[in-house]
Amino acid sequence: MGCPECHGTVATAPRTDGTRVVTVGNPNTGKTTLINALAGSNLKVGNWPGTTVDRLEARLRLPGGTVRLVDLPGAYSLNPTTPEEALAARELLAHPPDVVVNVVDAGNLERNLHLTLELAELGLPMVVALNLMDEAEAKGYTLDPAALERALGVPVVPLVASRGRGTDELLAALERARVPGLRLRYPGELDRAAVRLADRIDHPGRRWIALALLAGEEVPLELDGELLELARRLRAELERVGIDPYLEIENARYVRAHELAQTALLGSEPRLTLTDRVDRWVLHPLLGGPIFLLGMLLAFRFTFLFSTPWVDFIGAVQEVLAGWIAALPLPPLVASFFADGLVGGVGTVISFAPVLFFLYVALAFLETSGFLARAAFIADKMMLLAGLPGRAFIPLILGFGCNVPAVYSTRILTGRFDRLRVGLAIPFMSCSARLVVFTLFAAVFFPRQAAWVVFGLYLLGMAVGLLTAWGLGRAAGQPASSGLMELPPYRLPTMQVVLKQAWARTRSFLEGAGGPILLAVLFVWLLLNLPPGDLEGSLYARVAGWLAPLFAPLGIGDWRLLGALIPGFVAKEVVVGTLAVSYLGAEPTAALGFVQGLGQILATFWASLLTTLGAVPALFGLPQLAPPPPEAPTALQAALRASVAPAAALAYMVYVLLYTPCVATVTALKNEFGRFWAAVAVVYELILAWVLAWGVYRLALLWLGG
Repeated sequence: MGCPECHGTVATAPRTDGTRVVTVGNPNTGKTTLINALAGSNLKVGNWPGTTVDRLEARLRLPGGTVRLVDLPGAYSLNPTTPEEALAARELLAHPPDVVVNVVDAGNLERNLHLTLELAELGLPMVVALNLMDEAEAKGYTLDPAALERALGVPVVPLVASRGRGTDELLAALERARVPGLRLRYPGELDRAAVRLADRIDHPGRRWIALALLAGEEVPLELDGELLELARRLRAELERVGIDPYLEIENARYVRAHELAQTALLGSEPRLTLTDRVDRWVLHPLLGGPIFLLGMLLAFRFTFLFSTPWVDFIGAVQEVLAGWIAALPLPPLVASFFADGLVGGVGTVISFAPVLFFLYVALAFLETSGFLARAAFIADKMMLLAGLPGRAFIPLILGFGCNVPAVYSTRILTGRFDRLRVGLAIPFMSCSARLVVFTLFAAVFFPRQAAWVVFGLYLLGMAVGLLTAWGLGRAAGQPASSGLMELPPYRLPTMQVVLKQAWARTRSFLEGAGGPILLAVLFVWLLLNLPPGDLEGSLYARVAGWLAPLFAPLGIGDWRLLGALIPGFVAKEVVVGTLAVSYLGAEPTAALGFVQGLGQILATFWASLLTTLGAVPALFGLPQLAPPPPEAPTALQAALRASVAPAAALAYMVYVLLYTPCVATVTALKNEFGRFWAAVAVVYELILAWVLAWGVYRLALLWLGG
């Protein structure tokens, strides 16, 4: 580790296991792509301790030993204005890495080099990765990396991370990492005050810390009171002589960044880029909205066309495993525990994987390509009505597919409070699992208006979500978020990078949420099977019966309808299955031989593979605008029609739409915002669902009669 006085000295090369190398850079400079290009299959996604910001980490085995490569969140400055910037500054200062890899956009040198100058004052060994060289050349720029290397005093490696160009050279440059030789000069009085403060700080980044204190910025370190008091006095003295430390420091850095950019720029020939040409259509006032909707439609069609065969495959494997268990000489209750509880619980967890994986693939492609930023720009005005930034539209739209990844995708928002408001609004977006319930009830009670009923439920969910976000903002006195945003250039991400990132995020979800989901399934199984063999006398039926007085004002008194809401907390798609069991009785699982079951698994796998291949041309076919017909048996339809009135059925659908989402969504809310807000969300949703369902029931009575 170097120090500010040892400029240009060679840093200790990363030779031992556990050496930490962090990547730092502006947003949209390709840091994550670089991590993926270097990581191979060793990519790991998690959260930074105490935050909800993604942590990408990889372990690289090099000839000199193992290196831990960690990707810090995108930042424009170490003087934080966003949670991501605060986290990056805290990680660099509180846990100084062995080497800093500063990822710089070669096509936006001047803006990116402002952060480079801040990093240079941290006194840490550094390498500059001059990424996106292909885009810089497409803009007509000719760069001289060697000139920039001489000016900074650290290795500068040109590369195109998305294609793997320059990655080997970057790994080799880690051995040559140096503390930057560049020392930025400030106006005399300010520079002398910084030196005076720095002399009293025992930290490699003493010069940056001193300047931050003089500028009145918070430093994420424990500093003694005498030092802070000295900084306050020095800042007051500078202001008395007409020097604004913050403005002088920023001006000096911007001027030097401009000089460095001119040093590295050999020439430029302005050209009309692909981004300029495409944005003429995508950002068009009239065409932008339809293009955005078409893009999101394709993303959803891709997700469900490609994931449905594998969800069905997982269901088939569950049935085979249950058949194998039925063939064993086990007591009925033990067999039910393994087949319905354990296999059913694990299957419920794993069944999320295909939907999440393909949704993350679509999201990673749209986000990396630059399309999602344009979608947020187009939706900005509508979102501002709810006091939200345009980017909030993306998680809300994703919520119609699955609430779980939608909650995690709130990380694309920069403000913590914006994330919270959107996170609490997402559960009201009608996910695909609820569609099964809606189509069943709409077909039974409103066969001629089924499409309009389902469409109305979707609109109701969106309205309630936006009003929730707006109301929370007004209650907290939060002003409307700014609509300003950066539009990165269009990029064609490599499929390898997209697939790695999607799988890493899917695995992260399964590891974090799998346990709570499995426990919830086992709890519902316990309610259904105590005492054994008597569904109507089970704890499940008793709990459902206890709910009857609460739901009587909604016209719902049948314990079977109320009982289905309990496993609906685990996953909404099991509501219909639970109703079928409650009304019609469960059929015993047929015993299967090992070879017979294995044959069924292989046949289903082959069928799923063929269906997936067939989904490629179907992706671009005409969408099915009407909801699919329910897959419920006629006997169940008749039983439902006999047990509840149409007005109460409509209230039931509204309650299913708005009450507590699946346990995976609650877990996601807990992971992102903490236990308190997850509990607040559950209570709020239960109360609001009852109130609105009661209101709909009363209106429906006036319109439909009993």
